[in-house]
Amino acid sequence: MFIRLSQTMFRLTSKLLLIVSMLTLMACQPMQPLLTQPAAPVETEISDYERQGLHAEAAAEYLSMAEDASGALQSQYYLRAAVNLQRIGESDSSQQALDEVKLNQLSNAQQREAQILRAQLALDTDTPSDAIAFLSDFDLRAASVTQQRQVLKIRAQAYGTTENWLEQALSYIRLDEVLPQEQRPENHQNIWKALMELSPQALDLFNPGVPPAVDSGWFALAFAIRAYQANPEAMEVAIEDWKRAYPNHPATPELYEQAIAAGTYLPDQIMDIAVLLPQSGPVAAAAEAVKQGIIAAHFAAGGRGQLHFLDVHTDNRTGQSNVIQRYREAVGRNASVVIGPLDRQSVEILAESGDLPVPVIALNRLGHNQRVENLFQFGLAPEDEAVAVAQRARAQNYQRAMILSPDSEWGQRVAQAFTQAWQQQGGVVITNTRYLESEHDFADTIVPMFGLNASRQRAQDLRRTLGVSVEFEPRRRQDVDFLFMVARANKAGQLLPQLQFHRSGTLPVYSTSHAYTGDNRPQRDIDLNGLQIPDVRWAIPQLAESDPAYQAVKQQAGSNFGDVVRLAAMGADAYRLIPELNSMSRSPDLTFSGASGDLTINSSGQIIRKSPWATFRDGTIEAISSE
Repeated sequence: MFIRLSQTMFRLTSKLLLIVSMLTLMACQPMQPLLTQPAAPVETEISDYERQGLHAEAAAEYLSMAEDASGALQSQYYLRAAVNLQRIGESDSSQQALDEVKLNQLSNAQQREAQILRAQLALDTDTPSDAIAFLSDFDLRAASVTQQRQVLKIRAQAYGTTENWLEQALSYIRLDEVLPQEQRPENHQNIWKALMELSPQALDLFNPGVPPAVDSGWFALAFAIRAYQANPEAMEVAIEDWKRAYPNHPATPELYEQAIAAGTYLPDQIMDIAVLLPQSGPVAAAAEAVKQGIIAAHFAAGGRGQLHFLDVHTDNRTGQSNVIQRYREAVGRNASVVIGPLDRQSVEILAESGDLPVPVIALNRLGHNQRVENLFQFGLAPEDEAVAVAQRARAQNYQRAMILSPDSEWGQRVAQAFTQAWQQQGGVVITNTRYLESEHDFADTIVPMFGLNASRQRAQDLRRTLGVSVEFEPRRRQDVDFLFMVARANKAGQLLPQLQFHRSGTLPVYSTSHAYTGDNRPQRDIDLNGLQIPDVRWAIPQLAESDPAYQAVKQQAGSNFGDVVRLAAMGADAYRLIPELNSMSRSPDLTFSGASGDLTINSSGQIIRKSPWATFRDGTIEAISSE
């Protein structure tokens, strides 16, 4: 097996070398202008290699035959070579061969094939706008069915890359007419995905036909879903009307039934909102911060309706709780929605009750991913931010990570969440070092982590070998791309200067928002310079100053603003999500830009938060622009 595989690879390599050599010779020949008047057809035999799918061998054979041919036959051989080179991903070589083709020597069908190939190569080389331009005058009516499929697929992909969802949808709709039956269900998914990117106004305005035309039916169905996402009852009526207008339409219920069945329903006018928060106990201070955010958002929105704050007590030791009674009280007060509870055990008790007629925006998450009807779970878990660090580092094309975390239950939870997310993305953890939060001098931790002892040992060995004194500067290990530092604010301010002292140099350092107090004080935070963190929008003044609710919380909290800002942001978002629940609970693609970040709701009812990124310059936190 090994010998046979090696021989095959040798033959393929030889063919590719031959291709490169031939194309190099071609590049030395003078170029001829490309004309578009078709020549009399000349038959070109299809290579046996091409029939067998051996495209590298076929390309080499066609190039060899082209060297010995002339006129129309030569152009046709170059075209076949270009086609086969594209199929093995040799875009540059394919383009060179295509440049040798004289279009006026090709038949109409061959000219169309060359035009399609040129567009495909543009798409392959990440120039979708060129692909669209190359096909702008393509005559689909004169093309074969195979060519029609190729053109419409290229157009759809190119329009999708340029986010022209309207033209992408229209391309997929036209493609559906020429696809075999077994390929149409997947294409229907593509049509639907493109249409769902359009607003209801665009769907109505650009509907290309009238009932019962198929293209019109696609747009009309998408309009019914998008326009009535916040009103499921109206959506059902609209879908029934659509079925009568388009009785034989190929769209199947599987495409849209989730939009009808899933999610919640809230009335347009919400007059009563219940808030379940403890007034005493271990999380009372956190509850007060959440309450400030809710009240600030309520009055910033005009203060319509009434907030009902209900005291919730849950004993984590005995499990006794009044959360069910408080929820029933909220229902009895005609609350349209409930915010809270805050602690996980209360959320679990509520979820296990099995009957939530009024939607709940809980301020913590369950320990599983199973959906509970009418329960939406919102939290600020540090593990989420650790995952965000892994995602950002991977987006920077980093591969090798170093972890520095406290030797505590909290620190190891965060480090483990990062490690799992990082390794799932193909990243490697080079070192995972722990430190004691009780210490202030971390030299004994940082020096071996950076490999400085090994660096000193190498210098000593060199002195002994040479027998002379040599100047030496310790150098940290160079096999890492970044450091993930897990630390609370007081330790982050101690660790970062010591990392610099021990020659971290330009090594990027990431952390979670816990490394920052949340209150912008440049003189205190000067040691955080260069650190990158994800944080709530309200913790980054330049992103929050225009929000009146933020200003209200900041004024009320005064010097304690850093202690409340993140929980207050979550409270404000919980309140502001209420009018978005109908639509967001049915579409995981919808995003709400909130005080804590960009929010979406997944199929488990979890509110997923994507925080903005920030860094520190001259001790001041600054947003990092989106890349």
